[in-house]
Amino acid sequence: MSCWPELNSNGTSHRKYDVFISFRGEDTRFGITDHLYDALIHKSIKTYIDYQLNRGEDVWPALSKAIEDSYISIIVFSENFATSKWCLEELVKVLECRKDHGQIVIPVFYKADPSHIRNQKASYETAFAKHERELGTKDSISNKSKVLKWKAALTEAANISGWDSHTYEKESILILKIVNDVLEKLQLRYPNELEGVVRNEKNSECVESLLKKFRILGIWSMGGMGKTTIAKVFFAKHFAQYDHVCFANAKEYSLSRLLSELLKEEISASDVVKSTIHMRRLRSRKVLIVLDNVESSDQFDYLCRDYHDLTQDSRLIITTKDKQLLRGRVDWIYEVKHWEDPKSLELFCLEAFEPSNPREKYEHLLQKAITYAGGVPLALKLLALHLRSREIEFWVSSFKKLDKYPDGRLHKVLRVSYDELDALQKKIFLDIAFFFIGEKKERVTKILDACGFEPNSGIVVLKDKALITVSNNHTIQMHDLLQKMGSDIICNDCGEDPATHTRLSGTAAFEVIEENKGSSSIEGIMLDLSQNNVLPLTSDTFTKMKALRILKFHAPSSLQKCTITYPYLPKFLKLFSKKLRYFEWYGYPFESLPQPFHAKFLVEIRMPHSNVKQLWQGMKELGKLEGIDLSECKHLIKLPDFSKASSLKWVNLSGCESLVDLPPSVLCADMLVTLILHRCTKITSVRGEKHLNCLEKISVDGCKSLKIFAVSSNLIENLDLSSTGIQTLDLSIGSLEKLKRLNLDSLKLNCLPEGLSSVTSISELKISGSALIVEKQLLEELFDGLQSLQILHMKDFINQFELPNNIHVLSKLKELNLDGSNMKRLPESIKKLEELEILSLVNCRELECIPELPPLVTLLNAVNCTSLVSVSNLKGLATMMMGKTKHISFSNSLNLDGHSLSLIMENLNLTMMSAVFQNVSVRRLRVKVHSYNYNSVDACRPGTSIPRLFKCQTAADSSITITLLPERSNLLGFIYSVVLSPAGGNGMKKGEARIKCQCSLGKEGIKASWLNTHVTELNSDHTYVWYDPFHCDSILKFYQPKICFEFYVTNDTTGEVDSSIHIKECGVRQVSVAELETVLPELELDSQKKKDLKKAVELESGRRITLKPIVQESIEENNENKSHFFNVEERIESSNKEINTNAGTSHEENVTNTAKVVSHYNHGGKKSI
Repeated sequence: MSCWPELNSNGTSHRKYDVFISFRGEDTRFGITDHLYDALIHKSIKTYIDYQLNRGEDVWPALSKAIEDSYISIIVFSENFATSKWCLEELVKVLECRKDHGQIVIPVFYKADPSHIRNQKASYETAFAKHERELGTKDSISNKSKVLKWKAALTEAANISGWDSHTYEKESILILKIVNDVLEKLQLRYPNELEGVVRNEKNSECVESLLKKFRILGIWSMGGMGKTTIAKVFFAKHFAQYDHVCFANAKEYSLSRLLSELLKEEISASDVVKSTIHMRRLRSRKVLIVLDNVESSDQFDYLCRDYHDLTQDSRLIITTKDKQLLRGRVDWIYEVKHWEDPKSLELFCLEAFEPSNPREKYEHLLQKAITYAGGVPLALKLLALHLRSREIEFWVSSFKKLDKYPDGRLHKVLRVSYDELDALQKKIFLDIAFFFIGEKKERVTKILDACGFEPNSGIVVLKDKALITVSNNHTIQMHDLLQKMGSDIICNDCGEDPATHTRLSGTAAFEVIEENKGSSSIEGIMLDLSQNNVLPLTSDTFTKMKALRILKFHAPSSLQKCTITYPYLPKFLKLFSKKLRYFEWYGYPFESLPQPFHAKFLVEIRMPHSNVKQLWQGMKELGKLEGIDLSECKHLIKLPDFSKASSLKWVNLSGCESLVDLPPSVLCADMLVTLILHRCTKITSVRGEKHLNCLEKISVDGCKSLKIFAVSSNLIENLDLSSTGIQTLDLSIGSLEKLKRLNLDSLKLNCLPEGLSSVTSISELKISGSALIVEKQLLEELFDGLQSLQILHMKDFINQFELPNNIHVLSKLKELNLDGSNMKRLPESIKKLEELEILSLVNCRELECIPELPPLVTLLNAVNCTSLVSVSNLKGLATMMMGKTKHISFSNSLNLDGHSLSLIMENLNLTMMSAVFQNVSVRRLRVKVHSYNYNSVDACRPGTSIPRLFKCQTAADSSITITLLPERSNLLGFIYSVVLSPAGGNGMKKGEARIKCQCSLGKEGIKASWLNTHVTELNSDHTYVWYDPFHCDSILKFYQPKICFEFYVTNDTTGEVDSSIHIKECGVRQVSVAELETVLPELELDSQKKKDLKKAVELESGRRITLKPIVQESIEENNENKSHFFNVEERIESSNKEINTNAGTSHEENVTNTAKVVSHYNHGGKKSI
């Protein structure tokens, strides 16, 4: 049985399998593949494996059909995977389904190195040599194309996030992780909120069509019309085609939470000021964001303020009931209209009739049902569920009731399901409607259970009746119309006087507080303090509320701070109800809770940003208490004894700056999972008396006075000790077998923790801002032990240190940040870090040289490296593009010698040309295989002029008009350059700015306008060069003989032109097909990859390209004869002149002449070998 709920949607077939497994039988059939299949079946995940083929069945059609009929494909890469043509064909088919149908692909690298798969090295290189020998004998274009597709498929698949067996000691743990990953992805693939939904295909098709044209789409209608469902259907169908995705209810999401979900890492509220930087990390990726139920323009602007940073392939969908807030903010507004009768009838009948219950005898009543619902999908579904499986007499009786309320018919339709609930289920519905929308189901269940409402069964009933939904992240949701119905029910049942209502919120709650009209009827009261920030209180405001179970004075999580004014604040509050189950009061104004305070039944206490000094004195019965939030309580000096809090799971004390001691009872709580203490600046000791079996997360970062830290737990994965006063760790850190992230930033450690090198599970290590004296030998030992490291930060080291030569053992390292550290050189072996993508050297003021770097580096930040003189060959960066942006900056590194500056520009040119030509491969092959993005490049170095290769350039101007190449098929893209100068020569000292480019096409007017490269503080003239492919297609679509490009520098904050920076020169370069003949020999690619690239360009341009072999000496040898040294720019320019002067010669002769010229210049005028 499949773990999937049926998606009953018109025209959408349910797939036969959840998972398809592709594997090399001789490697893994009786090992991991067999065990993985058993584990998936055990979890009721319907899985296809090739031994399910029937006897006599034609193998490939059956396999191909099985792949198409699966939601997820798992590719088990093993050593001999590539030796099988069947496996390679399966892989191509899987990636076709990923591209065309949104199929999810999960690679499993079983005893196989991802880099070998990506680059076809080791056994994969051997396998392809054999394939090429066997297929090459036939010398057909189709066979060459087949090998090209296989290689491209391996490269793409190896770049998909997957599971590496080398990371896990036990195969059983690896299998468990894969199965859990599959379950999570299946839940995301078709969210359970879509269960039983009939889609209005017209709406879905219109939205899909619009999102092919527009980046930002607004979906607008009244409530209940299915805006959210339309967005969810698009999200579920297409999310797998994007690199980063988020479906967010705007009322629940802060900017930090949105960024956290997109980046899959924790972004704190204090980091929101860096949102532009965080979004820039996504600028080369495809991003899909859905903001559901946006209610205000402030909300929209707050969450979407940096969306313009993202690529043209990214999409933003906004749903709202307010059309006005969409105007001027989205590219298109789509209105969801009332459903027409045929579609309404389809949805109603789907919900109202069992398959075994024919509808014929009800036909005469169906039109009445459709009329009552008025084309509103929510009303249709609720009415249908109410009438489902009922006799005709029940239908007739229900319709008679609805006929009595012609003006409130929709409300009555919504209420029929509520009226069927029992007493406890009605209480659950009303509590959720007033207090718990958007809250985690587990939390709500615990609170309602403490109220005696039997929520485990009650919540299921509400869900079955479509009165609530439970989202993928386990939050409870309720439609706005149903929430309004809950409010109306209270008013109708309890009378007009708010004091008689059982539940209060909004203006009614404020009226009761303001007029001190509390009564024994009130069971719950909620105020949004951001909407009611002036709160009049008296000492007896709550004394009459004897039945009060829930008090919720909250501020939205999207607000960093909410200020509340109390005009008549008494000295103290009198007693609260003894029935309290949930107590939340943001900014509680008193120094303690009322005495005595009855906490016996309390499940949670939440009092962030409060004035409290001490909650209560002595010990209390706290058997139900699971969590306490006293974050940012600046005056809290003492915590009570929690010895009797046997259910305590989480404690948040972040920002409690006056708290001196942590009671031993907290670290003795057997059920404790999370303890947050960051920025408790006066705490000196965190010491546990016993081993904690449940503790997973503890944070003490920013506890400046903390000297002693001794906590024992085997489950801790994330340990943040940054910015504390710890000098010696009293912690057997080597026993933290599950530790993945360790942050030791800004510690005053005398030495690194003993046993650190034995924590082989660590993937992220930060040791920044340290006065440690780190010996080279110690780092060697550390690197030998931590070979699972993916992120290493050694920023702002005061004392000089040297990275050891064995850094290459960190084969999984993706990010190396050495900003501000005191070192003179990097080891030559850094070029062997094949997975390294980010190398940051900002403010490394002692650094003198940069060696050759590995090809996967996408970010090289050598800003303010004031001693930097020499940069080695960076040609390797042109090799592996992987659909990403290469960002290279040497801004304010003003001591670079002339040779290095020339070499940097030469290598940048090669990298950009490589990106142009590799993008051709993406275009030609992605129809069948590729779904990753275009390659792009942006770079900066000190300089006063546009590079000479830019034939179209202007001095003392910020705009340029160029004449396009005569043949459209000959033009592959544009490369741009500007020279920026700080106005007045005083340097740019403002915040970040960006270069804006605006393109005009003759009579067609402006066809493209976009922001690009970021500009930071500049101390002198700098040359910026970039290649941005995303607008080339739209420009060439309106192919005009002349194009005008205008460049501006705009302030990131205001969006206006930044007067502190002056554009001295600008240039635009057209990249033509002919230049491949000169550039390709320069690229450090193996011969087969060069052939593949050449083939793709030939297919794109429709012309044949002939390359001649070129023997090239090293840069150092060329420098021996500087009078004959020409950079790549000059060589290409010379080659083009040769081609132009030989216009009458054959194409082959032109290519030969070009090869001779390049070969001659590459050897300093010496004779070629």
